[in-house]
Formats: sequence, C-alpha cells, structure tokens
Amino acid sequence: MDGGNAALRDGVIGLVAEGYDFWETVNLPVLPISERYIISDESLSVYKGEHAVNLAVACQCFWLFRKLHGMTEENPVSATLLGDYFFSVFSKNLIPLDSVALNDEFARLLASDTQDSASLSGFMEFVRTLPAVLRSDQ
Repeated sequence: MDGGNAALRDGVIGLVAEGYDFWETVNLPVLPISERYIISDESLSVYKGEHAVNLAVACQCFWLFRKLHGMTEENPVSATLLGDYFFSVFSKNLIPLDSVALNDEFARLLASDTQDSASLSGFMEFVRTLPAVLRSDQ
C-alpha cells in the first residue's frame, strides 16, 4: 500500500476501531484479521475523492452490518446490537458524501440482500461500481 493509501487506511482504522473493540467484548466468533479491512481497502483502491475515507468506512461497516445480521440465529442479541452499531457508523459516514444516488445503490443492495445474501466477492464487485455512481451524482 502506497503512502497516500496508508494514510487513508489509518483514517479508516481510526473510525472503525471502536466497533472492533466492541466485537472483542461480546460472545461472537472472532472476526478474522483478513476481513477487518478487506472492503475498505478495496474502496480505497478504486475511489480517491475528497471523502475516500468516509466511503471506505461506509462500505466496510455496511459489510459488517450484513455479516452480523447473518449471525443472529446463533447470537441474537450480540449480533443484532453490534450489527446495528456498524449500521449507524455506515450511515454517519454517508453524510459527508451527500449523494442521493449512492444512498439509492445501498438501499437497492439491502433490499435484494434480504432475499439472497451476497457473497464477499459480490460485495467487492458492488464496491467497485461506487465511484461511477458518485460521478453520476455530481
């Protein structure tokens, strides 16, 4: 990771650290290190705009929200509450992007996700489409 992306990743780490700290205190399977920044790193690799960190955090937190809500059968309270926490971080980081089109894309994904949970590779492909969505909204 180059110096510019490393600085951006540090920004992402700072914004999701509290959530990962919460994760370690609840009775949930440990999130593999390989998944902690996989989505945000992908976002940072494709989008270099003014609010790149916010988009990366939003993407990472949306993925975690979906992952956690998929774990509610085994851990209903912990997975739901932590998933809702990550959804709130997702929402907070969408605000600076100020993009109706981006909000609509996430809403469409969430609507389709209730019927068929997307794979990690499918979500990464979705993330790769977001810079075009942001450009179309300007």
